[in-house]
Amino acid sequence: MLSVCLSASLHGYLRTSGRVFVDDSGATVQLRGFGLGGWLVQEGYMWNTSGFYGSTSVIQREIIELVGDSAASQFYNDYYLAYITETDVIQLSDWGFNCLRVPFHYKFFSPDTGVFVEEGFNILDPLLEWCSNNEIYLILDMHCAPGAQNRNDFSDGNGNEAGLWVHEYNRDWTVAIWKYIAKHYSESQWIGGYDLINEPVLEGGFTSGNLRQFFIEIVDSIRSVDQNHIVFIEGNWYGNDFTSLTPPFDDNMAYSFHHYVGPSDQTSWVNQYVGMSQDYNVPLWVGEIGENSNHWAYHKIKLFDENNIGWSWWNYKHNNSVSTLLGIDVPLGFRSILNYWSNLGPRPSQSNAESGLQELVSAYLIENCRPNIGLLAAFNDPEFGTKAKPYKDHHIPGLLAAVDYDLGINGVAYQDDVYEDPDKFGGNSTSWNNGWSYRNDGVDIEKSTDNIGANYNVGWTNLHDWTGYTITADSSGMYSIRVRIAAIEGNGRLQIYYNNEPITGEIGVHNTGGWQNWQWRTIGDNFIDAGQGLLQVKIKNIEFNIKDMDFVFLGEIQPTIDIYGNFPNPFTLGTTIVLNITHDVSGNLNIYNTAGHFVKRLYDGSFTPGKMVFDWKGKDQYNKAVSSGVYYFHLDTEKFSSSGKMLLIK
Repeated sequence: MLSVCLSASLHGYLRTSGRVFVDDSGATVQLRGFGLGGWLVQEGYMWNTSGFYGSTSVIQREIIELVGDSAASQFYNDYYLAYITETDVIQLSDWGFNCLRVPFHYKFFSPDTGVFVEEGFNILDPLLEWCSNNEIYLILDMHCAPGAQNRNDFSDGNGNEAGLWVHEYNRDWTVAIWKYIAKHYSESQWIGGYDLINEPVLEGGFTSGNLRQFFIEIVDSIRSVDQNHIVFIEGNWYGNDFTSLTPPFDDNMAYSFHHYVGPSDQTSWVNQYVGMSQDYNVPLWVGEIGENSNHWAYHKIKLFDENNIGWSWWNYKHNNSVSTLLGIDVPLGFRSILNYWSNLGPRPSQSNAESGLQELVSAYLIENCRPNIGLLAAFNDPEFGTKAKPYKDHHIPGLLAAVDYDLGINGVAYQDDVYEDPDKFGGNSTSWNNGWSYRNDGVDIEKSTDNIGANYNVGWTNLHDWTGYTITADSSGMYSIRVRIAAIEGNGRLQIYYNNEPITGEIGVHNTGGWQNWQWRTIGDNFIDAGQGLLQVKIKNIEFNIKDMDFVFLGEIQPTIDIYGNFPNPFTLGTTIVLNITHDVSGNLNIYNTAGHFVKRLYDGSFTPGKMVFDWKGKDQYNKAVSSGVYYFHLDTEKFSSSGKMLLIK
C-alpha cells in the first residue's frame, strides 16, 4: 500500500469546503465518474434475470445450484477480477474521470453479527491502489445493508420488509460494519468518502427523525476511528427526501440524491437541492444518474456542472445495455443459462454452465467491451449540443453504415421523435432506441441477421427522421449512390441531401419481402467535390429499414446540372423551374414553343453551386401572355445543355 500513500500525499484527502469539494491545496474538485453497479452487488436487470432471479443472493444461490460451491466460488473470484482492472482505471483517468462509486454488500465485511472478515478489503485494496496511481477517488457505497434498507432486489431485500428499519439489531450491525471499514481506510487518501446507506425507504413506525439519529450514530462510530473522510447522506425514498436530515450534523459531510426521472429540458426540479446546499453551505453529489440517452445525459450533466454538483453516472458496465459507459454483449454460453432460468431452454450440463459463466467473465474484460463513444462525447465535449462531429472517419468512395451517423444531440446529429425517456419508472416510460442496440441515441437500431455489410441497421423509421454523416470525398467527380433497404410494405420514401441541399429526388422503397430481406436500391449519380461535407438521409414516408450506403466513383466526369423539373405542371398562372447546380458554370435558361421559336429568356449568367429556382408567369419577352399549349425550357451552358417540357392550360 506504499504507492497509495506516496501518490495521495500530493493531493491529501478529499474534503468539503462550503458548497464544493476540495483537495488538500484547496482547489475545487468536480466529481465526475461512474458507479460500479453489478460488480460486488449483482442486480437482476443487469444480468437479464429480472422477474425470476433478481437479487444478488438469489443469483448466487442459483449459480451454486447449477455448478456447485467450488465452481461458483471460482467464477465469482474470476468475475471480480475481470469487471474492473488496472487497465480500466487507466482508461477512465485518460477519459477525464476522477471518481468511482463502489456499491458493496455488507457480507463482504461481516457475514454474520459479530463476525468480521477481510474479503472486502482483499477485493477493494488493489482497486484503491490503481485509483491512487491515477488520481481517481473511490466512494464506498453500502448498497446492501443488513436486513435491507428497502424491499427491492437491488438491496438484496426479500420483498416483504426492509429489515434494517424493522429490527434494531440490523442497525447496530450496520454501525459496527462502518466502523470496521473506516478503521481500515482511515489513512487512505484516495478514499473519497463513505456513502452510508443507498436509497433508504423507511418502513412504517421508523420516522425521518429516527433516520437522522441513525445516521448520526453511524457518523459518530466512523469519527471514533476516522476523522479524514467525507460522509455522504442520502435522503429517504430512494435518496431524494431530506426531511429531518438538515441541518448538517458533521463538519465534513455532503448530501447525495439520485436522479433518473424527468425530461432533459426540465431544470426547475434541481432548485430544491441547490436551495438546501445554499441554506446550509454544504456540497451536493448525485450518487446515481443515468439509464437514459446521450441527449438526456448531455443536458443533465451540463445542469449539474453549472450548479457545482458532482455526479456518478449509473452505470460503468453491465450486460446488454446501451446506456452504460462500456457495452457488453451477452455471450451465447451465458445466454443458455438465462434461457434455463426463465424456462425457455433446457438445463445446461455442469460443464456447459461453467463454460457459460467463464464466457461472461471474458465478456467483462475491458478489451472485449464496446466504449460508448456517444456517452463520452456527451460528458466531455462542450459542443455536443450544438455541433455534429464524426462518429467514424467516413471516406468515399466506399461503404457507409447507416448506424454510423455523427455524434451530437437530437436535432444536431440526427432527428427522431423519441430521443429520451422522460418518464423513467413511470407509466409512460418508453425506449428511445427501440432495437436497444449499438448506439444510445434516439435513432432506432437493431442487430441485422445477414452477414453482408454492417452488423446493425436503422429501423422503425418515421416521417421527418434523419441521420447526418460527416464524410470526406477523396476525389472530385461523379459518384453512383445506392442504399441497402428492407421493408414489408411499399410506401417508404427517402431523400439524400448533401451540404443541406437535395442531391436526389424522393426515392421509393418497395416491398422486399421482410424486415431483414435486404436489397440494393440505386438512387442516382451525383457530382461531389473533393473534401469534407455533410450527408443527410431524410425519411419522407414510413416504414422501412436501412443498412448500408455505397458510393461508387465513376470518374472525374464534368459536372452537370440536375433539372428537377417545373412545379406545378400543368400550370395556369405560373410555374417554377428547379435546378440543382453541382459546379460553377455559365449559360442561359430560355423558353421555347413547340415550333422552336424563342419565347423568353429567364436567366443569363453564372450558375453557382446549390439549388436555383426560376419562375415563369406564362409571358413572352415583351411581357405579353402566351396562349395555352406545350412549351420547353432549355438550359444551355458552355459544357452541356438540357431541356424540359411544360404544359400551360388557361
